[in-house]
Amino acid sequence: MAMILVIDDEVNILKSFKSLLSSEHEVSGVTTRQKALEYLEENRVDFVFLDYNLGGHNGLDLLKEIKALQEDLYVAIISGQGDFELIIKAMALGAFDYLEKPLDIDKIQFLLRRAEKSRKLSHVINFIADEQSSHYNLNRIIGTSASMQEVFKQIGLLLNQDVTVLISGENGTGKELIAKALHYNSIRKEEPFVAINCSGLTESLLDNELFGHEKQAYTGADSRMIGKFETAGEGTIFLDEIGEMPLSFQVKLLRVLQEKEFHRLGGIRSITLKARIITATNVNLEREVDSGRFRQDLFYRVNVARIRVPALRERKEDIPLLLHHFVKEANSKLNKKIEGASEHAVKKLIDYNWPGNVRELENTITNMCINTPGTVIRSSSIPDYGLEEEEPDGSADCLDRFISNYLEDNETDEGLLFPAVELVERKMIEQLSNKYDGNKTRISSALGISRVTLAKKMNNIGL
Repeated sequence: MAMILVIDDEVNILKSFKSLLSSEHEVSGVTTRQKALEYLEENRVDFVFLDYNLGGHNGLDLLKEIKALQEDLYVAIISGQGDFELIIKAMALGAFDYLEKPLDIDKIQFLLRRAEKSRKLSHVINFIADEQSSHYNLNRIIGTSASMQEVFKQIGLLLNQDVTVLISGENGTGKELIAKALHYNSIRKEEPFVAINCSGLTESLLDNELFGHEKQAYTGADSRMIGKFETAGEGTIFLDEIGEMPLSFQVKLLRVLQEKEFHRLGGIRSITLKARIITATNVNLEREVDSGRFRQDLFYRVNVARIRVPALRERKEDIPLLLHHFVKEANSKLNKKIEGASEHAVKKLIDYNWPGNVRELENTITNMCINTPGTVIRSSSIPDYGLEEEEPDGSADCLDRFISNYLEDNETDEGLLFPAVELVERKMIEQLSNKYDGNKTRISSALGISRVTLAKKMNNIGL
């Protein structure tokens, strides 16, 4: 249900709007500029229908004042004349659309639907509606391990439960992904998902970001700002890294959770909190409570329902599944046709401890795909920064080790000669490049090849 304000000095117009729309929306009407500004100062409004000729006042001047009060408010100008110049001016000043009299109910309802869709999409940056369901569906949370099956169970139990949820887990385990899965698979999925990272934010910044402020609430507050609690509407507000929230702000959040209402900074009107609260932390909140860094009463409020996301080292049996998933994504992004990884490469991935968890694994697999010339990822493609792979040094021992590893990896008929030659060429070019400080003329001369051939070889091996 949208909150609609009609500003028109013709009482019959106000009555018509209420008659046509009040069954689906909350409709209020005012007849003067002053009453309109007073109403907007005191009430939340989603959409305004504004008459261009308002008792001798220019509706475009009032449009400027309305947008100064609330920049993101949708305003449709109503006029009895279809003047092209007027339409251009109205749209340039931020009007959402323009309607001519006599009014058409079908056009009005279409306009409201379009505004509502635009409002929801504005809170989901970089994603369009049909991408949300696929990007955050439960199939994206991958794992068959016992610990991940428990996560799936908890998500299923909590999808449509109107309770506060705490998601705990190390950095990189996918806590926000689970929060979005909870939202986009619930009955709230058509409403906004609004996230804020509490880490490093001061009390004043959190006040402003979450509660918003009224015009002139403090020096520099030139217009009203709607906070994230209000922006979320009946959707979801995700408070990431809540364990980093300053103690001084924790008591304010506690009151919001208890009373289900808040005030904008500088405001006196109570605003009802309608959004679901999901929080996340990478620290042990029980330990933080014991140390006095987190309020015990707030902990009880946010810990109504809990989902613990396991570290990747605790579910290494899921690594082959994650590898398959991330290779598929990398193929799409990089225009590759990688079919899989060798047994030896998979073993290297499983043996690593993954301090950065799934996020580190995803980045590493993307890097491996970039460095894979064929269709099968081999252990030689594993980046040394990720798995501390010992780099061959160009010696006979290095070649022996390379041949041994390759034969262990080789499950296809691709042959040994090409990758061995590639390894030797890479090492020679790298060492000569260091010796001659990247001078391609001297490098090509030392190798006995042309600069053009050297450039092609460097390009082929990614140098």
